[in-house]
Amino acid sequence: MSAFDLPTTHYPPLDAILSQAQQDEKAARKALRHLAPTLPDEAPVQTALGLAYLTFDQPRDAMRALKRAIELDPGNIFARYHLGTVQTDSGLLPQGEENLRLAAAAEPENAEYQAALGFNFYKANKQAEAITSLEAAAAAGSEDGDVFASLGYLYYFAKRLQDARSAFGQAIGLKPDYAEVYNNRGYLDILLGDLPAARSNLTACLELDPEFLRARYNLALALWLLGEHDAGREGYRTARLQDRGDAELRQHLDDFDEIAAAYPADESLKDLRVDLALAKKAGRR
Repeated sequence: MSAFDLPTTHYPPLDAILSQAQQDEKAARKALRHLAPTLPDEAPVQTALGLAYLTFDQPRDAMRALKRAIELDPGNIFARYHLGTVQTDSGLLPQGEENLRLAAAAEPENAEYQAALGFNFYKANKQAEAITSLEAAAAAGSEDGDVFASLGYLYYFAKRLQDARSAFGQAIGLKPDYAEVYNNRGYLDILLGDLPAARSNLTACLELDPEFLRARYNLALALWLLGEHDAGREGYRTARLQDRGDAELRQHLDDFDEIAAAYPADESLKDLRVDLALAKKAGRR
């Protein structure tokens, strides 16, 4: 198993099985099936068993073991955190929220616990709560780029554009190969009037992922707004050659109300919008 992540459960028989999985995953899974029913019914051991199941991507078995660990020791915060994360990943958001709330409340300075609760809120579309928890994760020293990327989206939805741009910048600092975030930051640069930064971030996105069409359209727009209309038209032409059915162009046109509000004095945007809409209607040129 080349991509197998080897954790430590702190229970030697289980750690031996996880180590075996490096060489023979099938044999390790079989060994775990035989070992599990013989394990002591104790909270630390059931917690370790839950972690082992998670490693083998067996979420239902993991939840069962972690729930048993909590039944045996309701104060087992480590088990609650892992149960909450697997419940969240499995779409059991209310259950996950309950366990993650308890974990985060017990260890408020634990960035990982706060982040997990924030991600649960994000998935549940509880945006204000998600911001609070992810900000707590950031304040606790999180180095998870997804924490800051998620904050970037949440701030954008809340119309906090400067905060969103800053959060995306922090995400890039932690994950320099995060192409999507370069595009997001570049789009915010456009909205905030920093067109040279927009060009830089969108170019960086396309260097990481030349097929990222949203960034290609945004870069063409940035060039247009910079007054480089010929380069902008060429950028749009190149993007549309890659855009099957103009799917991304439709999304790009949906952004134009927001763009026009940011550049009310630029009359050329109206002509650009009409040209793009007509091109979409007419199909390929």
